Amino acid sequence: MMIRTLFSIGLFACALSAPAAEQTYPNRPIRMVVPQSAGGSMDTNGRALADILSRELGQNIVIDNRGGANGIIAGEMLAHAPADGYTFLYTSNSIINNQLVKAKAPFDVLRDYEPVTNVGKLPGYLVLVNTTVPAQTFKELIELSKNARDPLRYGSGGIGNAQHLLGELFNARAGTKFVHIPYKGLPITPLLANEIQVAFAAPTTVLQHIKAGRLRALAVTSPKRWSGLPDVPATGEVIPGFVYEAAWHGIFAPAKTPRAIVLRWQAEVAKAIRVPKMRELLEGGGYVPVGDTPEEFRRFLEGELKQGREYMRIAGVKPE
Repeated sequence: MMIRTLFSIGLFACALSAPAAEQTYPNRPIRMVVPQSAGGSMDTNGRALADILSRELGQNIVIDNRGGANGIIAGEMLAHAPADGYTFLYTSNSIINNQLVKAKAPFDVLRDYEPVTNVGKLPGYLVLVNTTVPAQTFKELIELSKNARDPLRYGSGGIGNAQHLLGELFNARAGTKFVHIPYKGLPITPLLANEIQVAFAAPTTVLQHIKAGRLRALAVTSPKRWSGLPDVPATGEVIPGFVYEAAWHGIFAPAKTPRAIVLRWQAEVAKAIRVPKMRELLEGGGYVPVGDTPEEFRRFLEGELKQGREYMRIAGVKPE
């Protein structure tokens, strides 16, 4: 009887300890892994968000830049991190592409992570051309690609990259004959040098080149025109129904992170992205703040994986 009583007391104590630990959370600095070197859009947005969250949570949030392998290094780090609420990942939709293009990816987004929240979405990419390309409109570019003496080349950040899939979707939906040239990063320099004639990029990353007349924007793949370039049409105006979301930034915790911690982070992030300075930073970069619940974010990710597999089928990309 005494043994059973002591055992019962022990279980009761354990049951109390987890909530007690969560009530004192956080009691030490938190690490936020970013799969990008300092200075990129993910790093900039992640740091600004971490600064606000640090004040609200009462602990420093240390940015751990882990670039390389298109984000796989950072993704694998999170998958193996303790599920104690002291390691998070701030990443983009590249995490989905990484899982799809690798036959043996070192992580599974829905199995190894706890989705916390979608910070913001970038509604579309600009369709860009080198200024030597004679097409002045998106419709003219489509026709030119079909009849050009030399193929029009488009660049992306690599096989299975979002820009690669977008180019192949154009080929499938609009009948274009773009030829893909993979690079190790966003190929704006090759586009400026006319190594490639077409590229796709987030508006704010290339706006300076457009305004300076070094590049020409012919369309944007978002559902509607971008306010920063109101004269540039949405792709759906030329190819009915064609929309291609450019990117999103989201936060993840290791699988089995306590539910209370995940919910607290989601609530704090949702508040943080409404802070005027943070909202202005996101919107200035073309992002629409989201801050959805973990359940909504998980359903969104399920849709992203399903859609990504279909895009890869169209592009003829097979996991390596």
